Amino acid sequence: MSAALEAVPDDGGRHAPPNDVEAERCVLGSLMLSASVLDDVAPLISGRDFYRPAHETIWEAITGLASEGNPFDAVAVADRLDANGDLLRIGGPVYVHTLLSSVPTAASGGYYARIVADKAVRRRVIDAGTRIARLGYTSTGDEALNLMEAEVLAANDRTSTEDYRAIGMLLDETFDEIEAAGKREQGVTGVPTGFIDLDKLTSGLHAGQLILVAGRPAMGKSCLGMDLCRSASIHHGLTSVMFSLEMGRSDITTRLLSAEAKVQLQNIRKGNVDEIEWAALARARTRLDDAPFFIDDSPNLTLADIRSKVRRLKQKNDLRLVVIDYLQLMTSGKKVESRQQEVSEFSRALKLLAKEVEVPIVALSQLNRGPEQRQDKTPQASDLRESGCLTRETTLLRADTGAPVSFGELMDKGWEGVSVWSLDDDRKIVAAPITNVFPSGVKQTFKMLMASGRTVTATDTHKFRTLHGWTALGDLVPGSRLAIPRAIPAPMTGGLGWSTYRLGLLAHLLGDGCVLTKQPVHYTSEDEENIRFVTEAAAEFGITPRRVAQGNWWHVYLPAPAAGRNPISNWFREMGIGNLRSHEKHLPAELFGMTNAEVCTFLRHLWATDGRVAEPSSMASGIAIISYATTSRRLADDVALLLARLGIVARIKVVPEERGRVGYRVTIADAGSMRIFCESIGVHGARGVRADRLLSELVGKRLNPNKGAIPREMWDEIRSLRAEAGMTERAFQSRLETSYCGTTLYKTGLSRERMGRAAEILNSDDLRGFASDDVFWDEVVSIIPAAVVPVFDATVKGTHSFIADGIVAHNSLEQDADLIILLHRPDVYEKESPRAGEADLIVAKHRNGPTETLKMVFQGHYSRFADMADDWTPPERAS
Repeated sequence: MSAALEAVPDDGGRHAPPNDVEAERCVLGSLMLSASVLDDVAPLISGRDFYRPAHETIWEAITGLASEGNPFDAVAVADRLDANGDLLRIGGPVYVHTLLSSVPTAASGGYYARIVADKAVRRRVIDAGTRIARLGYTSTGDEALNLMEAEVLAANDRTSTEDYRAIGMLLDETFDEIEAAGKREQGVTGVPTGFIDLDKLTSGLHAGQLILVAGRPAMGKSCLGMDLCRSASIHHGLTSVMFSLEMGRSDITTRLLSAEAKVQLQNIRKGNVDEIEWAALARARTRLDDAPFFIDDSPNLTLADIRSKVRRLKQKNDLRLVVIDYLQLMTSGKKVESRQQEVSEFSRALKLLAKEVEVPIVALSQLNRGPEQRQDKTPQASDLRESGCLTRETTLLRADTGAPVSFGELMDKGWEGVSVWSLDDDRKIVAAPITNVFPSGVKQTFKMLMASGRTVTATDTHKFRTLHGWTALGDLVPGSRLAIPRAIPAPMTGGLGWSTYRLGLLAHLLGDGCVLTKQPVHYTSEDEENIRFVTEAAAEFGITPRRVAQGNWWHVYLPAPAAGRNPISNWFREMGIGNLRSHEKHLPAELFGMTNAEVCTFLRHLWATDGRVAEPSSMASGIAIISYATTSRRLADDVALLLARLGIVARIKVVPEERGRVGYRVTIADAGSMRIFCESIGVHGARGVRADRLLSELVGKRLNPNKGAIPREMWDEIRSLRAEAGMTERAFQSRLETSYCGTTLYKTGLSRERMGRAAEILNSDDLRGFASDDVFWDEVVSIIPAAVVPVFDATVKGTHSFIADGIVAHNSLEQDADLIILLHRPDVYEKESPRAGEADLIVAKHRNGPTETLKMVFQGHYSRFADMADDWTPPERAS
């Protein structure tokens, strides 16, 4: 860091000359002397403009009293500060009254406020300069320029930056908007689109919205984008900008003239224009001359370029609408692993930009070839070029109940109020609400098998979380590493509250019991401890068990205590697991709402049925084994999910059975997870002794760091950082607390503990993230074609991801958009179409309202769209 930079004091941005404090004292004193001063002061400063924190606290007390209609003299202010617990912190009542003596005259309050505001801006400039200088040392070129621009704009922003607002203030603004809308034609509260039906449906385009306008080539996307800009800027005087990555500014201007003057485009290009058309062009030119409409056709526009220009236009020209033509032509200016991933990132970045600058952003987008491959060419939201989908049977993992829920169930029963576990930007498992679930048509799917035994079926465009970001299934290969949860948090239910007997009985009957309609309810075991437990647990249902010897094992019959249906049969039926055969068994949905302690109790008894624990000394291979066997794939998945609640990543292996039915074995493979199992779960009955012996072998031993490890690919990142730091290989391995072994170190994965040490040695936040995130990096084994079936997707607010059949998956491109408009012209596909010249604007997604298909006219000779009853002339510009 330079000496000049080091010389700048760093006190949180509050670099203040001494007279700053005096001006602040005068402002506060003036306010407490005369209430009328507030009208002069309030528009000029906010709480963050005060240098002294005590002064900011007093300002908040004054403005709080004023907003309630109460007096704010020195006595009232001291009383409010005392009530808030702030009085002593700011210097006591004496200091409040001292402020009054600082004021020569209260009438000069506005003058003092301007001094405070000016000094605050200077401090922000100094602070911004300090941070900008630091960016040169810590950020890449594009990132540094973007952050620098944001810092400069923030320093020039004299308005308050609080992101919270009192509901009363918001209601005032809302009612003002409603009143203003009532005075405008058709109740348009946002930027008018120029189309009557579309404005009725959307009330215009609103600040902070991302609007996707998508269609196949030759549908007229650019024309529609220009129509939106014409409506905003030419007909309503609202500033708009069009970033054109496809057409040049001359072509755009010619098309605008044609559309606005209603003079055929070909005539303009050829110069074949008669007097009437010349007059129309002249009138159109006058309207265009005065329009606040900007065109940017810069080649190779990057996202950073667009972001920078939008911010400046917003600040200097009160920008109200942005149109980008088109999304797939944008570049990030950097090397990326996947083009689909890059476009998805654009979508999200544009949504964030729209919210930041409070402007609607319209992004034109290409649809994929889906419409051409169907008999019905009408586009669907699933045809968005970068979108992906999953099958009806695919499950998402609920955060509210803890249970898996399929797309089919969400479609049939609704998703309102459902939250799911998802992965945030720091790769932490967090809860997030579902805001939409939707069908995406019929598509070719592919089945992906992971090394852990997990499988998911999806289209080749659906994205999954890799080491380096979101990647479409079609870009994955065997050996690719994907994120699965390392540990699943407990759900929000707070547990079942069941007794140990009830939890244990359910486990024993699921494993070694029979609860079928035409057979007596019974349990089979040779373990006396298990039989004793089931016998005692049956008393909760008023049942007296009957034991029948069968060689060296026993049938324990659990008959109904009186005439009528067996209470255990009723219990199973109520839980949705009644009359299931072995290969159909699964856990009841409510069981996933257990606390972690209840999970341990249930698994302890379940392992006593078909579980296995073998210590290394008893195995010919010398390898310990903890596993659970079942012929039900669904039950195997359920058991693996419960183990994940305790931070155990289990593998599911397929085992051919002698009688032809496939079996499944849930296996705990790494020593760390085995230790968690033996310490926290264990096994009820005789097999519990084996778990105790295995635990004694594991305690005190250094656990294998490569099992469940971070993939060895991350060594490349570590080695690169080491080289940048100028550290020798020998010095690095020494600080890593490992014997020097040259490149041999990099041939295997590394533990999270070792990754943490490397992160501290190299001072890398990125490495720290990998050491502490909630992800286990599973490996793709195979990807094979599956069926052509109906597919679905969901929108998850905030995190834009969910856990699909145990694997972290991303939303489709559409999830970022507030409004999706699909453009369709039947006569493009059918030359003799009875709808020649017509177009459909299919509002396929509308976050704040209904969806609908709107009929339009495409006037290609004028390079514009129009309402169906189009014999209108452009309305006069709004004042």
